[in-house]
Formats: sequence, structure tokens, C-alpha cells
Amino acid sequence: MRHTFLNRHRELRALEEAIRSPRAEMVILYGRRGVGKSALMQHALEQRGQRYIYYRATKRTLTLQIAAMRNCVAQVYPEDYVPTAFTSIEDFLTYLVHLASGRHEPLLFVIDELPYLVEADPSLLSVLQHWWDAHKGVGQLKVFLLGSTLAFMERQVLDAGAPLYHRRTRSLRLEPMDYAEAALFFPMYSPQQKMEAYAILGGMPLYLEQFDPVQDIEQNVIGTILRSHTFLSQEPEWLLLEEFRRDLLYSSILRAVAAGHRRPSDIANAIGKGSAQDITVALDKLQQLGLIVREVPVTERSLPRSRRSLYYLADEYLHFWYRFVDPYSSMVARGLGRQVWEQHIAPHLSHFVSRPAFERACRQYVWRMVETGKLSLPVVAIGAWWGAGGREIDVVAVDEQHRLVLAGSCKWTANPMDVADYVALQKNVQLAQEELRPNERPTFALFSRAGFTPQLRQLAEAEGERLLLVSLQQMYEA
Repeated sequence: MRHTFLNRHRELRALEEAIRSPRAEMVILYGRRGVGKSALMQHALEQRGQRYIYYRATKRTLTLQIAAMRNCVAQVYPEDYVPTAFTSIEDFLTYLVHLASGRHEPLLFVIDELPYLVEADPSLLSVLQHWWDAHKGVGQLKVFLLGSTLAFMERQVLDAGAPLYHRRTRSLRLEPMDYAEAALFFPMYSPQQKMEAYAILGGMPLYLEQFDPVQDIEQNVIGTILRSHTFLSQEPEWLLLEEFRRDLLYSSILRAVAAGHRRPSDIANAIGKGSAQDITVALDKLQQLGLIVREVPVTERSLPRSRRSLYYLADEYLHFWYRFVDPYSSMVARGLGRQVWEQHIAPHLSHFVSRPAFERACRQYVWRMVETGKLSLPVVAIGAWWGAGGREIDVVAVDEQHRLVLAGSCKWTANPMDVADYVALQKNVQLAQEELRPNERPTFALFSRAGFTPQLRQLAEAEGERLLLVSLQQMYEA
């Protein structure tokens, strides 16, 4: 479990501050299943060395839920009187106030998977609202509400019209780890292997834990993905079953996006729908669940709509599974995982890693450099840019006035980058300058898997801070 909260420093600090706070706290912690919420919460609590009540809700009746919560309290506070039964959650919460009152230590109460408890008692959020309003003056009360269903947590818990909107004292959305944090799971891997592992598994701790850090990429993929009845081989189907009850439209959209269809009209055509309007609701739902992301040129992020919207799978592992596993599921079921690797994955892995995983990692690298002060640029947003004529810029950082301050090109090829790559990047920026509006002297960055030619290195020395050459090794030293 140590891996699950590697590098979660900011989130740990926020939780620790809530635990130490002299006031009552109601903290919302949410994120996709497998992102590490439960382990992070328990780690923060255990670091304090204090008792805590941790209830993980499941799909069962309200009576059974209340009984299970009662047993959790009895186990943590055996010296206190706990009623044999509670008639409602409201009665149980009132008892917690009694238990907290007059104590020197905080009463730490966690509800994990809150949506399951609300499913059993639809009035729960309103009950929590009124209970908190009545007892928020009890400083020893520390309540932590966790949830994996993003749409539920954002719309019914965090939305401005939700019962708990003005009651929460802190809210944290736990995101997947970035490329460098994910690499901590594989300390013996080379930089190239680390990037390949990130392209395959993404940043979800639960997925990263499935690979054996002693085995290489091929052995891990064959052993944990291209084999029937393993967690990773079944996870995408279980994920959709839980959310959509096998609705074919959603899985079809994911397959189309994984195959490279990016525009709504292209996705609709790929799955046999007449127009983009036929899949608008489904695209929105998949975005709410954090399964796909809608990307626009970084210069258009402030606009309510964009005709240049492109869709990508938000999760690298879903992308890998739908691209390489789902089409060959019959071979996997027959025990032919090695043949799937040799015939269908290995020959295409380099191209797969290059986009979008490597490009995403390069943008994350720029953020890391800015946040640590190693790159002194007034950056407020980082993304990509694309325009007419097929012109693309892989990494674009803009300032508060939406002016270009850094442009980057990413190459995941076996050949080192050359002066021509620098010239091409400059040309694309010049052709797009009406949209990008470069500042007086923008920085250029070249990211390369295979390094750089001596001529380009010599030019970079002459250009100074204007041209950054970033190797894979440097990306993992950031």
C-alpha cells in the first residue's frame, strides 16, 4: 500500500491540516475508483496516531448500513456506551456529537463511498446539512466524505445548489499521478521503459500496482493484461458495467476514440450514428465520469464553444485496452496473449506511446519546472494548439494575457532531433502568430526520446535560455 500515496504531498497536507484544526471540519475527498482515495485517507489518519471511525459503504439496505456503522464505533470506542441499534442515520449522527463533546482529541469519522449510502437513504445529504448546521460548533468533529462517482460528487455534493455546498470546509479532487510520480513504481526501469509503462497504465495507483517492477514491460503486459481473469484484463468491462449496465453506445464511443477518431462527427460515423448530435449526451456523460476529455487549442479554452474540439480517452490504460486488448479478446481468452503482444502490440507500441501519452508527459514536465521555479516563465495555462492546414504545436504555454511564452515539439522516434525540428517549430509559431500572439522572446523546447544531434546541441548553446533541449533522462530528473 506504500505506493498508493507516493508524492501526494499537497493532499496529505490538506488532510493533516483538517485533522489538526481547532474547528469542526467537513472535508470532501473524491476521485475515480483506483486513484488512491481510501489509502490516502487512511495514511493521513494513521500518521496522527489517533483513533478514527472508518466506514466504507456498500450496496445494501439502510438497516444493514446503520448496523455496520454502529459496529465500527463500538470497535473504536469499546470503553464507551454504544446503543445496540439506531433507528436512523440522524440518530447515529446525533450520537457522534455526544461522543465528541468534551473530548480533548478529535472524533474522526470517515464515510467512504458516500454515493452507496445515499442510494440507501436518499435524504442523507439533507440530513447531513441540518445536522452540520446544528453542531458545527463542536470543534472536535471531523467528518470526511469520500466518493468515486465523479458526477454524483460534483453535482449532488459540491454543486452550488447542493445541500452541503456551504457546509464543506475543504474539498479535494484526487487526480491520477503524472508521468514522473507513476515512474516511482518502477525504480529499476530505464527512462524509456518508465514512459512506456506510463503510456500503458497511466497514473492510477491501483493499475500501477499490478505490474511487477522486477519484470520488463513485455512480461508484465502478457502476465497481467493479456491473460483471462486478471484485474487489469477485466477492469474496463467492470467499469462500464458499473456505470452504464452494458450500454453499447458508451463502449462503442470509447472504442472509436481509442482507434483515433477525435472529432464528434467522426466518432458518430465510426459507430454508425447519423450525426454528432446523436452522441452529444453520451459524450457529456463520459466526460463527467472522467473517462474521456474534450481538448481544444489552448488559445480557445476561455471560449464557451470551439469548432476545433477533439476527444481523447482521459485514462491511458483504457486507451491501451481498447486499442490493443479488446480487438483481440478472443485470442486472449484462448491463451494466446504472447501472440497478441508479438503480432499486434510490439510493432505499434512506439507509435502508441508518442501520442497522446508522451505529449501529455512533456506538458506535465513544463508544469513541474514552473512549479519548482526551475523555469522562470509567467505560465498560467499549458496545452496544445492546432489549426488550419494540419499545423500542430505539441506544447503551448501562455501567460495571463493568453500570449505565447513557450512552444514545444515532442518526438518519440529512434532518430535524434535535428536543427530542422527547431526550424519547423519556429515556422509553425510564426504561421500561427495571430492566434498565439507570442511575447517579445518566447522560449522553444524540444523533447526527444533519442536525444539531439551535435549540430542542434551547438545551436542550443548559442541560443541560451531561448531553446531548451529536454531528454527522457532530464524529464525523470525534474
